Amino acid sequence: MEQALIESQENQQSEIGESENLKEPAVIGRVAATKFDRNKSREFYFWIEPKTQVNPLDLIVVDEEIDAGEDEPIQRKVYAQILDIESYTDAESFLDVFASTNFGDINLESEVDRLNFCVAKAQVLRTSVNNRMPVQFNSSVALADAEAIRELLRVDENIKDRLPIGYIEQSNAKETVHMSAEWLTGPAGAHLNVSGKSRLAAKTSYVLFLISSILQTQKSEDTAVIIFNVKASDLLQIHEPNADFAVSLDKLDDNKQKEVKEIKATWQQMGLNAQPFDAEKVFYFLPTQRNSKSQINADLRNLPNPNSSKIKDQPSNYFASCYTLQDVIGRLRFLLPHPESSEAQQQLIAALDNHEDSPVERATTFSSLCRLLTGNMLDCRANTVSVVKRSIEDVTSHRTTGVFSYEDSTFASGKHKLPSTFINDSLQGGQTVVVDIANVNEHEKRWVFGDVIEAVNSLMAFGTDRDDSKPDKPKKVVIFVDELNKYAPSGFSSPLTERLLDITSAGGGLGVILFGAEQFASRIHPQVYGNCTNRAFGLTDPTEAGTEPYRAFPREIRDRLSELERGELLINYDYFGMPLRIKFPRPVSRKQEDADQ
Repeated sequence: MEQALIESQENQQSEIGESENLKEPAVIGRVAATKFDRNKSREFYFWIEPKTQVNPLDLIVVDEEIDAGEDEPIQRKVYAQILDIESYTDAESFLDVFASTNFGDINLESEVDRLNFCVAKAQVLRTSVNNRMPVQFNSSVALADAEAIRELLRVDENIKDRLPIGYIEQSNAKETVHMSAEWLTGPAGAHLNVSGKSRLAAKTSYVLFLISSILQTQKSEDTAVIIFNVKASDLLQIHEPNADFAVSLDKLDDNKQKEVKEIKATWQQMGLNAQPFDAEKVFYFLPTQRNSKSQINADLRNLPNPNSSKIKDQPSNYFASCYTLQDVIGRLRFLLPHPESSEAQQQLIAALDNHEDSPVERATTFSSLCRLLTGNMLDCRANTVSVVKRSIEDVTSHRTTGVFSYEDSTFASGKHKLPSTFINDSLQGGQTVVVDIANVNEHEKRWVFGDVIEAVNSLMAFGTDRDDSKPDKPKKVVIFVDELNKYAPSGFSSPLTERLLDITSAGGGLGVILFGAEQFASRIHPQVYGNCTNRAFGLTDPTEAGTEPYRAFPREIRDRLSELERGELLINYDYFGMPLRIKFPRPVSRKQEDADQ
């Protein structure tokens, strides 16, 4: 399948290139400079032909000859993107403009025929030869066509494991953006961070598109995916098509038909199939209710059976998850609020985790453990034991939404399974695991997320210990979580943050890849953010665009972040070494809004 997709993709790119390059790209202006506005090796100015329409972030190419002295002139192409556009006239001041309309007659056109033209500022992205001298005055500037875009993005080079990540669209070209998969999922580079406004930046949609691209174009046995559902039931039926793709075209109105056809065509142009996730390879894990472990604590609206909260009424690939004492033995310390615990309390918790000569050896449930925690024990004072006991009761009984079971020691139902257990025993390449944490408390979200992270890390580090009855482990595991700031916040450290630091610093070599998303990149732990070699930005508030994570961009690029449209991103991937504006096709998987249609 992978080879067929690649061949189809190459054929489509060839056809597109032939159709769009029958003529040379039209010149839209010429390089200019003044004694005040000088051209530099990284940026230059050019005036724009009056009838030409271009936009900021459009890609352009300068074709020129460089005098090399006694040698033959060097033919050089300079690829760049437009940063900003300004309009000039020959008026000395606004007073001149005002006076030329009979001092403010809005019904009168100007009595003076003003010279009016536009000048653009451009950022150099790449040159065709190893020469970074400033572009020459009066060199011709053309809007980059499909061939020029491919040259800029090195599409025609021998890219290993070619991965489509979006497309560039201009008035004269629409070209797929490819990169080597090893720069996104390791080992050359690793991890992705996506930021932007909630619901407007399409962060989740872009990550779902990328994951689909990975699963379709890379070897299916190589990569497994784990997705955390953090909002309502957005991602609880990703194996089903959305409302527009679930019906035949003739049942849609003309506008919807056109939209669906365009979406399918864009996916196909990129060498991909417009399809939801493979139903046979997606598994869902939903938390249980506090007072009934046979019922799920999830937003039912987008579930296969929205009329029943009983887990037995959902399909066989849906499971209920609930943690008992046996599931957390050895990790009790992660349940409790470390910053608020005294040294004596932490020592007691550590002793319980080691459970040698401790009550944990005799306890089967959280409730029985708490009954055994009385008086002076394990060389601890009675008040220390009492505080630890109350903390365990508080997390597993009083404040739990159902993630923990205070009274149960096990569940006989085959519909009860922890995502971490599935990962350790059954996870294999090509599979997608969706873990729902939308309706649980914040401390429970952190626990479930940490438990899954720990299971993945253990599998990839020691998974060779699987016996012959279990499937081979995947070579890579991609973990996607929105609201990453809750698990790796800026200015705060925790055991979970430390684990994420380990993953982002060394996970690429291990095969553990983090795809994180959040509204504000400035609220992410700077080392976790800094270790992501790939970043994407959707529509962003101007105030946020002025913070530290964005200061590497030119001011004009930062200004554009507040103008991006839905389905449009600014990417800053190390593979390209430059910020690029891209678009991506809308995913076709079912989401929450489809439940109401």
